[in-house]
Order: sequence, then structure tokens, then C-alpha cells
Amino acid sequence: MKKILFLSNTANFSKFNRPFMRWFKEQGWQVDYCSAGEENVLDCDNQYSICIARSPFSLNNFKALKQLKELLKNNEYDILHCHTPMGGVIGRLAAKKFWKAGKIKVIYTAHGFHFYKGAPLKNWLMYYPMEKWLSHFTDVIITINEEDYEKANASF
Repeated sequence: MKKILFLSNTANFSKFNRPFMRWFKEQGWQVDYCSAGEENVLDCDNQYSICIARSPFSLNNFKALKQLKELLKNNEYDILHCHTPMGGVIGRLAAKKFWKAGKIKVIYTAHGFHFYKGAPLKNWLMYYPMEKWLSHFTDVIITINEEDYEKANASF
């Protein structure tokens, strides 16, 4: 059986992804979900809670990275689908070793890059280099607006 893990750090995740999770289940996949545990998600086989935080400065994210690496190692997922900025960072860092070995495909849905036209310089200095580097360990980047789509195509 093929396995997919959806990862997010925020509540209300299922409102966006429930149809996709349901589709994977209908195709015979094991569908798992991982987050900070703020919501009960339907249409998944297993729900995991890690201490992922929204803030990139939270020390909890180091623990979340370790927890997610262990989850990926123990479950041998075929696909990791990351959402939200910290979900994307933690997810791709945790999956990097497995991705390099060809054991997992990584999808990142960017729900709006923080380095948009008119964004503060600090956003560009912090988020753009990280996103560019992590894009090298990502099979697919899904954007939800034209500006992000153009930036991803031109930069990554």
C-alpha cells in the first residue's frame, strides 16, 4: 500500500486538503496527517501530533524536526505533502535524507511566500534564501497566486 503524509502547523488545514486526502484514500493510499494537534482531521488513517510552531524562532521546531524525522523513518512514506511556511521548512528538512536516497517524493504547497513584492527587507533576507535552498529537495512546489508562481519558476 502506498502512503502519503500531509503536514501543516496550523488548524483549519482540513478545510483546504480534505478533498485531496479523500481522493488519495479512494485510490487505495494510506493517508496520514501530522500537525501541532489543534484539530481532529477526517479522511485520514492516522493523525500525529508534533510540537511544530508557527514562529520560525520557536525552539519547539527543533523538537518537531526530530519528531518528524522519526515519523518518516518509521512509516516509509511515498509522499510528504507539506503546507504552511514552517510545515514546509520542517517537512523538507526532515525528509531531506530520504529524498536524496530516492525514498520519498516531497510536495510543498506555498500558501503565499513571505517574500512578496513590497514585503519588508527582513522577510526577503530570512525567507527567500531558505526557500531557494529547500527547493532543491522538493519535487513539486504548488503556489496559489501568480506572483508566487512567477517567483518560483524564475528563482528555484
